[in-house]
Amino acid sequence: MARLLSSLFLSLLVLTLICLQGVFGFFQEGLYEIQTLDNLYLSIGPVPPVFPPLDVPARLSARPQGDHLWEVLRSNDGSYTIRQRGDPKWSYGLNHNDDGVVIVSSRKAPQTWVVDSVDLDVYTIRVVNEDKVLTANRDDSPQIVLQPAKISDKQRWRFTAFRDDLNARGGMYGKSRFNVQCYL
Repeated sequence: MARLLSSLFLSLLVLTLICLQGVFGFFQEGLYEIQTLDNLYLSIGPVPPVFPPLDVPARLSARPQGDHLWEVLRSNDGSYTIRQRGDPKWSYGLNHNDDGVVIVSSRKAPQTWVVDSVDLDVYTIRVVNEDKVLTANRDDSPQIVLQPAKISDKQRWRFTAFRDDLNARGGMYGKSRFNVQCYL
């Protein structure tokens, strides 16, 4: 009986930790669509047809396109790199320039970012060791810049996870919200 209670308690503890992870928004690496709160997708700007490809400003698009999937990988220091899905040698990494413009580059390694939870399924993307975050400027050019963190809606981003198993079988990408739902 004691062994059964111990096993039940351990299972309940593990389930509780999984639920807390979903509630408090601990971020997991994976393949994501990254969107503003008004459903604009983080995307890649028009790239001139030259080789090697030029660095271009990141942009916002109203609907998902082929360049809207981002691979988010955790670094050793707890920060993340954000790179367009594809061959790491040629895919575009998320960076910023000295003017505070968020760019994508296939020639530079992606910079590291801090992904901070601000609400359930809502995050800011911050420069490591700085108080500057990605800020969407839908009607301006460039559309995505770094600004001091104010936690405004323009600085909040949703990450929608993609399951890759459907793509591996030749099908369409399968969408699933990065959200753990618990019913106790």
